[in-house]
Amino acid sequence: MLLETIELPTDEHYARNLIDGRWVFPAAPYEYEIRNPSDSTVTAVVPLSSRFDVGRAISAAGDALSGPWSELHTRDQLLALLLHRLAEAAPELARLQSVETGLGYDDSLAGIESTLRIARAVLTREVLHPRPTPAGVSGHVLSWGAPFSEMLLNVFPALAAGNTVVVKPSLRGPLSPVAVAFIADQLGFPAGVLNIVQGTGVDVGAALISSTALQALHVRANESTVSRASRAGRRTQVPLRTLTGGGNAAIIYPGLGEDKFAPMASEIADGVRVHNAGGPLGLHTVAVHRDVAKKAIAAILGQLTLFKNRAAPLPTEPIRRRAFDRIDQLDADGGRVLLGGTIPDDIRHRMGWRLPTTVVDLGDATSTAAAKALAHSREPLGPVLTVVQWNTLTDLDRVFDARRHCDGYASIWGDDSSDERTRFGVAAREQGPQSAMYSGLVPAAWTGESAHRTTGEMAS
Repeated sequence: MLLETIELPTDEHYARNLIDGRWVFPAAPYEYEIRNPSDSTVTAVVPLSSRFDVGRAISAAGDALSGPWSELHTRDQLLALLLHRLAEAAPELARLQSVETGLGYDDSLAGIESTLRIARAVLTREVLHPRPTPAGVSGHVLSWGAPFSEMLLNVFPALAAGNTVVVKPSLRGPLSPVAVAFIADQLGFPAGVLNIVQGTGVDVGAALISSTALQALHVRANESTVSRASRAGRRTQVPLRTLTGGGNAAIIYPGLGEDKFAPMASEIADGVRVHNAGGPLGLHTVAVHRDVAKKAIAAILGQLTLFKNRAAPLPTEPIRRRAFDRIDQLDADGGRVLLGGTIPDDIRHRMGWRLPTTVVDLGDATSTAAAKALAHSREPLGPVLTVVQWNTLTDLDRVFDARRHCDGYASIWGDDSSDERTRFGVAAREQGPQSAMYSGLVPAAWTGESAHRTTGEMAS
């Protein structure tokens, strides 16, 4: 039976972990303040947990495998009920995600609705075509770009496949994951099926990464964290499934019709606006065919300039500095800053850690400048769009050769062919010009469909 009113967690829940069906304090009494990136106000206080809490959560998840969760009918009913409940609570969840990320409400709500469409497709697939793989305990280390999407798209497929889970939300974006777990708990999910352990990467993250009791480890993080997980996997022998930060792109072909330039520019602007930490719905690279490059770049710049494209802020000054350092590096490697590239000296930007929307033209894909920028550029952060011009499909392969693109998606514009070539290692071919944010296109790694790389492959 559905609850009569929509409830979200209170401060009492945010300050605890969900382990074995109970909201409990961590083993050690340490806390961390969550601040709204837009104005630096404290929005919640969350626990800093330890390996002892992770151990308890993994044990509880293991015990839950043989309970009611192993019954397909029970599991599917609860998961369908969860998606229904999350859809009802979408406006409240959108406001919550806005508070913890600085995303505008409309962008936050659009991301949640897109995420729910993907999750429904995942559940339908599991009901109609259940996979025969045995269930186990699945570990999840999440990032902070779009916390609701991070939580649902990373964790939901594991639950739908019959696994129990232990989730470490991002230290900077834990509120939405806790809200999803709270609603699941209120709906009667069996104890131990969904466990949330909050804390830092060096404590909670490291404990999950080093555990030998997991069936699989899912890491959605920056390249440093993925590298640590890969090294640990050689010892634990736990399969590592990754989605690295910042793999998303748009590809513009010479066949783009005159009437498509405006919607293309608008949807690219949408993707740039929500790209603060490389979230699953963000975008940081456009590869445009040289025949239409001049007009396409002008349309994109016009869209960004006309509507000012108020992007989501970064959560701290050090992270904003990393993003700005990347712009400096792109410029030093031969890129040309077409828009933005400076931090205004005013109180709004200092308190909100905002980075103005920036567009950097890397020139031709075969140029030395583009090769240096693409090979050595730091992790994409912030609303920074790099533009590369291409002429052949070989150029595209060169542009997207970096490991960060192996788990990304592409929004395709102007290509009406039936060629189903795959780019970035997963579904990158889409018929018609629809942005990933609103069409529901998402990296297959989020849904468990891709051929996941082994720890050995990750290390190479």
